[in-house]
Amino acid sequence: MKKKEIGEFLYLFYRKRTASFLANVYKASITGNAKDIHRARLDVKKIFALYGLLEMLDPTVFKHQGGYKLFRPLYRQAGKIREIQVNYLLLETPHPVETGYNSFNQWQREEEQKAVQKFLQMVKKFKEAELTETDKMIEKICHRNSIFKLRTKTMAYIRDKAEQIKDLQLNEPDEDDIHKIRKTLKAMATISTLVYSVKSGKWLDKVITTLNKTEMMIGDWHDREVLKKAIERFMKEKNTVPEPELNSLILLKQKLTDYNLNLIQHFMPEVSSIVAIVLIDNS
Repeated sequence: MKKKEIGEFLYLFYRKRTASFLANVYKASITGNAKDIHRARLDVKKIFALYGLLEMLDPTVFKHQGGYKLFRPLYRQAGKIREIQVNYLLLETPHPVETGYNSFNQWQREEEQKAVQKFLQMVKKFKEAELTETDKMIEKICHRNSIFKLRTKTMAYIRDKAEQIKDLQLNEPDEDDIHKIRKTLKAMATISTLVYSVKSGKWLDKVITTLNKTEMMIGDWHDREVLKKAIERFMKEKNTVPEPELNSLILLKQKLTDYNLNLIQHFMPEVSSIVAIVLIDNS
């Protein structure tokens, strides 16, 4: 892909995603459907991927004009809805959790409805005129000279993130450290995948393959941590839970903890492999 084509490709990528976002978010405002809300969130996720790429190329890119502030409130609120949806899926899975948590599920449905209503209120306040202004800014940025330094900037960015993970691994990582490692891996995967679609390469392909495998495992860990936190919050807020269900929730919490401890033993060596690939095998 030629230099000029790179900028055009990235801007077209952005415009397609914003168009899809508007279609999905306005559909969600009519249906109130969690799936429509999630589709809009995925669009924003891809928009943020481009923002991350632009910031990688030029850290001052959003210094005077915030690229994230227009979407971030909707994105975060949609994320809360998505977490509840994932909780439902985990509770349907035979292993490592069980089913039949009626009071907890009812509480989750109530929490979901509140979260959806808040999201719909945010949609009403969404300023489409500001999106038009942002479009103009993104178009200019995509055609700057800095966009042509894609390959060298990407390698430097990924190496910097790998160094951050290496530092977090110096001691036994605690839960907070693992959350930081997860976010760093996601940033690496997002940038690598987007850049690979513009400029492929063997080294980047190897990095992406390893990242995808590890991201899935650490994503499973995160989903179960979210469910565990939801159970803890439910048990704190509700003091009239039937004793059999309460005992089941306590048991479920322990199962989630045990499962995640085992998962950590599997994905931490994979994280080390990513660091090695990036910092040692970077030819």
